[in-house]
Amino acid sequence: MRTITFSITLICILFTPELFAQIQNKGSKDVQSVVYRRSSIYTLMLDDAGLVKADTIKRSFEASPVPDKFNDHNLSIRSFNPLEYPIPEEMRQTKKDNVGRSIGKSLLSHTTGGLVDTTDVKDLPLIIDKFFKDNKIAQGLVAKWFNRDDAGYFNMDLVAQRGAYNASEMQAGVAKATVRGSSLLADAGEELINNTFVVVSRFKYVSKEEIMGAAKRALNLLEEYGGANAQLFAKVGKVAADVGSKGYVIQASSYLYKLKWNDSIAAVFYENYWMDPSYGYSEEKKLAFDNTDLFQLELVGFDKAWADLQSTIFTQKTEDDLIRIATVKAIDAVIAKLQKEHDVFKTKTPLYTIEPLSAKIGLKEGITKDSKYEVLEQTIDENGRTKYVRKGIIRPDKQIWDNRYMADEEREATGEASSGPVVDRTLFKGSGKFYPGMLIRQMK
Repeated sequence: MRTITFSITLICILFTPELFAQIQNKGSKDVQSVVYRRSSIYTLMLDDAGLVKADTIKRSFEASPVPDKFNDHNLSIRSFNPLEYPIPEEMRQTKKDNVGRSIGKSLLSHTTGGLVDTTDVKDLPLIIDKFFKDNKIAQGLVAKWFNRDDAGYFNMDLVAQRGAYNASEMQAGVAKATVRGSSLLADAGEELINNTFVVVSRFKYVSKEEIMGAAKRALNLLEEYGGANAQLFAKVGKVAADVGSKGYVIQASSYLYKLKWNDSIAAVFYENYWMDPSYGYSEEKKLAFDNTDLFQLELVGFDKAWADLQSTIFTQKTEDDLIRIATVKAIDAVIAKLQKEHDVFKTKTPLYTIEPLSAKIGLKEGITKDSKYEVLEQTIDENGRTKYVRKGIIRPDKQIWDNRYMADEEREATGEASSGPVVDRTLFKGSGKFYPGMLIRQMK
């Protein structure tokens, strides 16, 4: 298939003429104002009211910013109580458990302050699915994409804004089914709607002093009752070694879901549910969308991450402030882990400069000295669909940006802020014909 490649000086469907003019007139740094297609994210939390500091964590979560490499696709519901979505006994997944392993897990839970989460959570995917269905979450995500109003009318304004498309041309394409209109709709579906994710997190709070004391007790108890279990013994020891003696730990256990969207789903949506003022009102279509089970969320994966914060760094902070900071850090950390493990969830970031090679990502996105990234050039094929062509591979070089939440304030508190120049990007090394605006994506 013939592919047309666009250079930085050309106008393609990804960039508006005005933004290209800015880049040409003002230099490469203005590439950061170019609209590039981000994945969209909806973050939710399990409202386990019985957990320690549950109210503070909930407030912290709901006030936390959406990671800046994603579009904010949050719906009005930000948390739910899993006890309100009971699972019938016949739906439960049962699993035989080794008695010795159960004793070990129970011991580990009690002796590490719960940081090593041994809660029986096998029902949680079923509970989350039930919550999604009862609250029509998948319909809500689609409705938000197309700005559905109370009457049931849709429009293309948000899709056009996030993808730099022509809204009028796309909207006309729904009814007229022109080749150009159909190509734009298909491209938007693949590039935007198909990259809509839901992250459902469960948070736990524990002080590091409790962990240290509990871990020491655990080591003694394991020597007496479970010393033969070397793996468990090592795990408890690692918990003790990984945390300091003061501060707090917030653990995030997160389930990643993806909105299912393909050409077949899109065809049904535009044919059976779409309506806008120019084509008249249809009660039948409105009710059809309200009651459809066409839209689904599929489970992609699960991961855990935790964030700690030494209280000695922020002597003027209240305990609630420390919990808020650690909660945001835990969210960022678990999203970074999910991105690393699941290709479909990986975001793309524009190259910021070429000499030196740099990009506006850092520790918050999970970069380490061993990370590597592919450099992608955006192309469009003969059918008007966007493609990405690899042009090289780059790795971090010398300078990795610490862009984690509150990192600047932490450096000031420890006196590190005055020890060197301000860093606002990560430097990379690699060879190839690169230009600002090319996209980079992390590789495994």
